[in-house]
Amino acid sequence: MEQINKILNKESLDSKIKEIKNNGKTIVFCSGCYDILQPGHVIFFNQCKEFGDILIVGIGRDSTIRQLKGENRPINHENNRAFLIASMENVDYVILNDKNILPGKIDFYDLLQRIKPDFFVLNEDDSAIEEKTKLCEKLRINLKLVKRIVPEYLFPTSSTEIINKAKLK
Repeated sequence: MEQINKILNKESLDSKIKEIKNNGKTIVFCSGCYDILQPGHVIFFNQCKEFGDILIVGIGRDSTIRQLKGENRPINHENNRAFLIASMENVDYVILNDKNILPGKIDFYDLLQRIKPDFFVLNEDDSAIEEKTKLCEKLRINLKLVKRIVPEYLFPTSSTEIINKAKLK
């Protein structure tokens, strides 16, 4: 299964990054929970991929998501989320984020330091833009903000909205 080869661990990350950079490719990084895969995620990954050659998606570990979103989350196990994201054509690699959460809900500090991507992409309505901007300046990473695009025919487009709708049934 090709998806398994796209899921990196800490041991394989450094050699993969070195290989990518030696080939002169630009690296784009984004990060999130991706608890229930939905169209907004696909749109976001397409936006991210426009900034470079290789898209690496950091996925929050189950323990991190519980800290950020509550005891009933995540709905889907971290390995299932990684597999689904790795199955997407425009995602080149997936890695599970570290467990430490810094102010501003940053759970990927170590990954950013290791990967040193050319671009780190966020939605323009991210709740921690200020903290992430400072982090990118410190690490000399280009921060790119993209508009959250939700076509009118796609609804709901957030895991929380999907969960809330399911509870009403």
